[in-house]
Amino acid sequence: MSASEQWPVENEWATRELHWHAYVEEQSMAAARSRRERLEGEPDQVLLTPKDVATWLDTQLKRATAPANKETGKRAKDDRDFGDSFRVHESLASRGESIYTGIRLDTTFAVEAVSPTDCSLGDHARPVTPLKTAKRRGNAGSGN
Repeated sequence: MSASEQWPVENEWATRELHWHAYVEEQSMAAARSRRERLEGEPDQVLLTPKDVATWLDTQLKRATAPANKETGKRAKDDRDFGDSFRVHESLASRGESIYTGIRLDTTFAVEAVSPTDCSLGDHARPVTPLKTAKRRGNAGSGN
């Protein structure tokens, strides 16, 4: 059974009129905010389709785990294939699920599935500005 057969893309998200609010928190999943706390604040990005969700998570995970160049200390070119994770994340989002993942003891990436009645931000005809490093969420006590 292929990965695309094992992780099919459904249409449930569209039927339920869902979109996703994406958050980056620089703390472990154990210390991360709850869904309610996240939805009370502004997301780092609004994602409109399951493909957007998978792409955002793929980008965040690659960026957070990219190997550093030993000579310069900067991130090296990253050719790792995250295709399996992409298919899993797209499939889960297509079923209308929220997704939580992260880097052990370091960073949490949360993508909350949101219905129009759950959303306090209004119209999402266009996504919000992409996440900037300075906008990342800090410790739970930081007020963000």
